[in-house]
Amino acid sequence: MPIPAEHPVLTDGVVTLRGPRPDDLQGQIDRQREDPGRGFDADDARRWIGYGIVEAWAKRERLLFIVEYKGRYAGSAALEPDGDGNARIHYSLSEWARGAGVASRAVRLLLEFGFTTCGFHVVHWWARVGNWPSRRVAWATGFHFGETIPALAEESGRRVDAWTAWIGPDDPRRPRQPWYEHPILETPRLRLRTWRADEIPRITTARTNQATAHFLPFIPQPFTAEDARFWLKDMAAQAAAGRRFNWCVADAETDQGLGNITLFGIHRDQVRDGELGYWLHPDAQGRGVMAEAVERVTQWYFAAEDAGGFGGRRLFIRTAASNTAARRTAEKAGFQLTGTEREAFPLSTHLDGKVTYDLLAADLSS
Repeated sequence: MPIPAEHPVLTDGVVTLRGPRPDDLQGQIDRQREDPGRGFDADDARRWIGYGIVEAWAKRERLLFIVEYKGRYAGSAALEPDGDGNARIHYSLSEWARGAGVASRAVRLLLEFGFTTCGFHVVHWWARVGNWPSRRVAWATGFHFGETIPALAEESGRRVDAWTAWIGPDDPRRPRQPWYEHPILETPRLRLRTWRADEIPRITTARTNQATAHFLPFIPQPFTAEDARFWLKDMAAQAAAGRRFNWCVADAETDQGLGNITLFGIHRDQVRDGELGYWLHPDAQGRGVMAEAVERVTQWYFAAEDAGGFGGRRLFIRTAASNTAARRTAEKAGFQLTGTEREAFPLSTHLDGKVTYDLLAADLSS
């Protein structure tokens, strides 16, 4: 491969990628102190800056650049070639340089170098599940996300699951899909926000009951703490992939989680349709909580984007014909019954009818 014998200098006018210099040593030491779990010390930093980076480049094992921002060491970015003409990408940023798009700029420069100068066919990325900053950079620079692979890597002596992604030379270096950020929505009684990890017991109790087992038989019973942890991770990943929003419906005064509302099946191109699903903790039922939450979500969903809304056109609610509580919520929130499909909704004991409700943006102004 046409890999240069020495580090070239790459820059976009804001961020520069270059070879190491002696004055990078303190920046490297400071960066290692920010991540003490990896076990590197000052001597490791001296070896790495002094000759390790250049030696790895000469052996074509790792093509690592120092990331320079505002005239100082800001981290590193590297391509690790494999035997198939591809490479894996790595990047690490000092805390002081985060939040300004530095890592994304560095990755775009590195990808251009890898594809144009080195001739790599594909650049791969993976990160431990939960490493949201790394995933955010991969998303911002146009990577295609693939499967989550169990136990792909080892960290601190234990196997960890990893997200995976890839990008090719002709792919644009910009996000391929939206990354949904959950707005906080409020009513006099409620506050719609994301769930917290300390609310696992509340989630498990809410999703372990006879009604859930009957109307949503795909949910495991009992719904364990491990199930809840997986569900929270999955909801976060779904938002990052631009597939769904998921809110905890909390009491405005106590902040206790009362239930959940999900916006999914989202189509933003042209039609701008979506679907709502919801459930309540048993101790919150019978007070009109969910209808109030649904009304608030619909207000935000149909509001124009320049007014802080989603800019949607139509919302659906689909449920079992015999699920009177879910149907009552839909009707109280203003949704209109559009039809029933016979034997189309699987319950724990039989196939029920599936009822569909919808609400149009035009309905709110009529």
